[in-house]
Amino acid sequence: MRDGWVEWLRGPRLGWLLAALVVLLVLVVGRSWISERLVPDPRMNRQLEQAQAALVAGRLSASDGSGARELFESVLASDPDQMRAKQGLLAVREAAIARAQAALAAHKLGQASENLALAAALSAPQVQLQPLQARLRDLQEASSDTKGLLARAISPGVDEDEALALYRQILAVDADNPAAIEGRDLLLSSRLVRAEKLFDAGKVSEARAIVEAVIAEDPAHTDLPPLRARLGEALAALQARQARELEQAARDERAGSYDRAAKRYLGFSEGDPGYGQAREGLERLAARMARRAQRQAADFQFRRAQASLEKARLWNPGSPGIAAAERSMQLSRQAQARLIRPANRSERARLPTLLAEAEQAIGRGDFITPPGESAWDKLRVAAAIAPRSKDVARLERELTAASRKCFDQALDAGQLKRAQSCLEAYVVQEASPAADQARRRMAERWLAYADERIGASDFAEAEIALAHVRHWQPAHPGLAGAITRLRTARGASPKR
Repeated sequence: MRDGWVEWLRGPRLGWLLAALVVLLVLVVGRSWISERLVPDPRMNRQLEQAQAALVAGRLSASDGSGARELFESVLASDPDQMRAKQGLLAVREAAIARAQAALAAHKLGQASENLALAAALSAPQVQLQPLQARLRDLQEASSDTKGLLARAISPGVDEDEALALYRQILAVDADNPAAIEGRDLLLSSRLVRAEKLFDAGKVSEARAIVEAVIAEDPAHTDLPPLRARLGEALAALQARQARELEQAARDERAGSYDRAAKRYLGFSEGDPGYGQAREGLERLAARMARRAQRQAADFQFRRAQASLEKARLWNPGSPGIAAAERSMQLSRQAQARLIRPANRSERARLPTLLAEAEQAIGRGDFITPPGESAWDKLRVAAAIAPRSKDVARLERELTAASRKCFDQALDAGQLKRAQSCLEAYVVQEASPAADQARRRMAERWLAYADERIGASDFAEAEIALAHVRHWQPAHPGLAGAITRLRTARGASPKR
């Protein structure tokens, strides 16, 4: 039988048998390798997924083993060649360095120290670590006096503002300092309690100032959300109230009840929703009062003129018409003084010279400036010396005609400042529909110039141009729109 098997194996059958045995051995031995390499262990896959999820969630390391670092290292402990785990640890290291940089920028020294230690444990390059470690040491040295600052912040006699400044100084170098955070929170909570009481008392502006100061100090303060909501409600109610007040003030203004309108405008405080419109209303009223003062001074009604001027100063101290009205009043007082007493011989002797100088000033175009040398100034003195002089009356007519012609020519040539000077001389000489029309034309040109300057982002010049519009025609229908355009353009312009 045995001899039969030997005989059967001889020849090609033995080769085939050996080949089959080799294939079988390869399949048995390679099964484990294929399973490990081409079909990963499901448990390892789960660990990799958990590690990646921890990395995405920002859990770079955790003592309980749930951090990305620990999970990736667990995978590598089972399979040192696992490429995804190696790449994951590199990602953890880079994330730790990025966190350390952010923590240093925010002066959060504890977080910076932890993340730098993690990056170092993961063999981060020294070229990345050393600058960050040096910055951490500098901040730690700067924060070494925090105990002294904390002691000063809680010492007797230190007021809230000083204590808050000390806490701010500590947090500027150590943003995670728990004692400083707690002290600041207590102070801010105390302020918010005061804000709530002010809301209860209807003092919205004062409460708003406190809430906004707390927001600037710590926008994440836990007591802020209800106060913020209450501030929003109070501001909405205030805005509705002020809109009604502005509407009534505008009606008073149109009706000529300037004192009532001004009283309403003056009720607005800086920061109120309608404050800007109230200021514009006061600017218009001040310009009206300044022109009224000029007319009253020209009629020698000095007490009334002075009262009108005082209102203009109260409503808008920077109104460009105030200086002109003061000058008119001064010259009118001088003229009245000469009218009250008869001109003496020396004054009468000056009359031909004054008339000649006035005529020369008209020829030069010095209608109302320079002060004391202008045609208007010379003729005021001459009229006081000889109020019924035909030559004075003739030159006054010439001054009116010349200043009107000068205004038209300068306006046509686009010389706005020259046109304005000529118009000042014209309107002070004549109150008529023609003068009112000239005022409107001047306002129109300044308005067009303001729009041009807004388009060129020259906001300072646009503001000056709009002030001229208010001076010449405070109720111009296009003024409000131009002011809005200027504000919008200013808000949209890049900060420099």
